[in-house]
Amino acid sequence: MIGPYANRIGVSTLADQSLTGALNELLAAQAGHIGRRVDADEASTQAGLQAAIPALLAALSGEAQKGTGLRQAIERDHDGSILDQLDDYLGGNASGLSPRTANGAGILDHVLGDRQEEFAQALSAKSGMSLGSIMQLLPMLAPIVLGMLGRKSSGGSGGFSLDDLGSILGGETESAHANNPDIGDILDSFSKGPASTTAGGQQDSSAGGLGGLLDSILGHKG
Repeated sequence: MIGPYANRIGVSTLADQSLTGALNELLAAQAGHIGRRVDADEASTQAGLQAAIPALLAALSGEAQKGTGLRQAIERDHDGSILDQLDDYLGGNASGLSPRTANGAGILDHVLGDRQEEFAQALSAKSGMSLGSIMQLLPMLAPIVLGMLGRKSSGGSGGFSLDDLGSILGGETESAHANNPDIGDILDSFSKGPASTTAGGQQDSSAGGLGGLLDSILGHKG
């Protein structure tokens, strides 16, 4: 069953769009509602969403390079049903979804690990949305992003096979980089998978680690 909001925007329209475009359209009319949940005005929320969506897709692109874990998670827990219940989910009622499907904090823990706050700081610096609001937005957004991956990989017009997940996410990141160069450094850092390490086992910020990323964004010098 397709939920009321999906009907308003047209399911076939979403199917024919890129992941980034489909997510932006899906959530645009909900920015005011989301903003109230994360203590932000609608304009700040729109800016936060436009930065966070491609950044999360880039992080998932890096995750896809590690192996089959992302594909298995989509197959098991993210069939797109969250999109059919979007109004309830955004309203804080996820009773119709499995706990794993709606567990945004768990998704972020797996994909970003202990880099979550630095990731949020980078997005806040780029979008102008407060750090506190970004920290609330990301776990709300993560299950929706995975739900869109599940929906578009389930077949039909504009869809793709999970066999192509890595290349699809890589293409989304390249397109987002071209269309939104302001967050290009965030996309670069996360689309390349785990940061390189030095011979002594320390993270090498020059190879795209978040420490170096934040230095470039916030003006800090090593």
